[in-house]
Amino acid sequence: MKLFFKKYNIYIFLILILVITFFIYYPGLMGDYVFDDSANILENKKLEITTLDWNSLKSAFWSGGAGPLGRPVSMLSFAINYYFTGFEPFYFKFTNLIIHLVNGILVYFLSLLIFKRLNINQKIRNTVIPYLALTVSAIWLVHPLNLTSTLYVVQRMTSLSALFGFLFLLIYCYWRSHQCKNGFNRIGVFLGLFVSFLASILSKESGFLFLGLLYWIELLIFQGKDLYQKDIFIVRFKLITLLWIGLVICLLGIVYIALPYISSLPAGNRDFNTIERLLTESRVVFFYLKMIFFPLLSDLSLYHDDFEISKSLTQPITTLSSIVGLLTISVLSLLCVKKYPLVLFAWGWYLISQLMESTFISLELVHEHRNYFGTIGFIILITYSIIKIKNKKIEAFIILIGVVYIINLALITWQRAIIWSNLVDHAAYEVTMHQKSDRANYQMARIYMKLMTDVPSERKKYAQQAYYYLQQSKESYLPSNGAWFGELHLASEMKWTISSKTVEELKERLAHHSFANNNIGFLSAFSDCQIKGFCKVPHDQAVMIIAAGIDNPNVNNDVRSELYKLLANYFVSVIADYTKGEEFMSEALKLKNDVNGRLVFAQIFRLQNKFNLALEQLEQAKALDRANVWYKEIAFEYHELNTAKTAYKERH
Repeated sequence: MKLFFKKYNIYIFLILILVITFFIYYPGLMGDYVFDDSANILENKKLEITTLDWNSLKSAFWSGGAGPLGRPVSMLSFAINYYFTGFEPFYFKFTNLIIHLVNGILVYFLSLLIFKRLNINQKIRNTVIPYLALTVSAIWLVHPLNLTSTLYVVQRMTSLSALFGFLFLLIYCYWRSHQCKNGFNRIGVFLGLFVSFLASILSKESGFLFLGLLYWIELLIFQGKDLYQKDIFIVRFKLITLLWIGLVICLLGIVYIALPYISSLPAGNRDFNTIERLLTESRVVFFYLKMIFFPLLSDLSLYHDDFEISKSLTQPITTLSSIVGLLTISVLSLLCVKKYPLVLFAWGWYLISQLMESTFISLELVHEHRNYFGTIGFIILITYSIIKIKNKKIEAFIILIGVVYIINLALITWQRAIIWSNLVDHAAYEVTMHQKSDRANYQMARIYMKLMTDVPSERKKYAQQAYYYLQQSKESYLPSNGAWFGELHLASEMKWTISSKTVEELKERLAHHSFANNNIGFLSAFSDCQIKGFCKVPHDQAVMIIAAGIDNPNVNNDVRSELYKLLANYFVSVIADYTKGEEFMSEALKLKNDVNGRLVFAQIFRLQNKFNLALEQLEQAKALDRANVWYKEIAFEYHELNTAKTAYKERH
């Protein structure tokens, strides 16, 4: 038994860490879907596969709308999840947790190879190295900043991309750490690199960053040297020299790519321009660093939409100090790179991890999951630095503090998991910690509106609470339009008089303010609510609300097309005005010729018994659907068309 433990103790400890992590996260598996999980997963009918046939899997694979690539690997994983468990959130979160644990294993082996390379001169006992890698894996696994990538279901896109990205780096580090003279082995390595990298970027576009991390590992860990610490030459040039030249070229390339974004007009769906975004992100980086090294429950949140936008270098003044701080750390890291290359490695690893989502691309400003793999460089740096302390008493004291620190991280993550286990408690926590957050207040209002249905005896009290939080949402730092739509819904539910002020404010906001991505979702839900007769806004006002955004200068053609589709559906469904329906659909298709639009147009023609025109639309829909993503919907509409034809012939 002792011999077994001595031989496999590292793996026993690794399994123990994984088991502890599992139980830390377990309470959170009982939670529900949050934020945009519903829009990306529950409302995507193509994920609801009932067989594992090629067409179903292909349809799910290409069903994503997020990012330029659609994130097909992640979408396929959601579909397979649904096939085995339905949309039960426990199993989706459970799958995410398994991915996180697998990532922890990959982080262990990646850290092990990095530490072995750092210790190539054997300044540290080789027997200690695996324990350093275990420490890195343990800290990373239980760090509370990684919770949203696990319990926030749709962020499987982040963790799955990281899984393949870690595998990509691991294969490279293994190859660089071993002799691979056999041609077959080299082919296997390059094939593994290609497949893992492709899977990473098809899970989420942030997978491209792992190419930068691989470059960084070669530059500062392997340093262009072979297994015998001799310089590798490419033709007559040292590899390390070419790598540093390449780094300068890459930095200039990033500036070149960023310039058009900086000089362009602000995106119509944002409340900031590119300059303001870059200024703000300088502060966001330090906010992230605070949560990495000193995480507090009061800082950690699903919602960070209350983070103040930097309007200039001095508004707020912390913008200037943050930029100075970033430059200072970067310059000092470069100056001491010869003596302390691991400092630049950790800092650069973190900056590379933030390149895509925290720079010039017009995304939302703050999300915790953007740090999922960015923390690893810091953990490697600190762990390796502690073990190199020569004073054993100081080393022992710091290790003791480190153990307490890791336990504290685990406890914070466990507390967060408990909070996330209950939708009501989670909403209450978020709104308490982020009182100026539009999303936190709106979510609290939605919880009370749900309680109105679940507990009819307290209906009036909960309605008042819902109304209160909707007003708080309106007065938040940057309110979206959810509170206004929510108020119309609440007034209809409680049979209150529809406020003309609310309607006018909503129309004005839709017509003139930035047009956030969630507006189409709000308008679609509002339109359906009106069509079903649940919402009681007068139809003329409802039409003006739906149409308000059409002339908004911040709206692009794709969004404008969706607005025309909503109008067409409303006119056909509410007042059977097919002429207007056709007119609006024609406008929609001029702006965006897509499968969904052709299917809607086919339905409108079918309802008027214009079967030939309906068939034309279906044929065009089929031609547009090159990947067969819409094959079920197209087949269904063909069936409906044939049924309508048969019924029409029987009547005539």
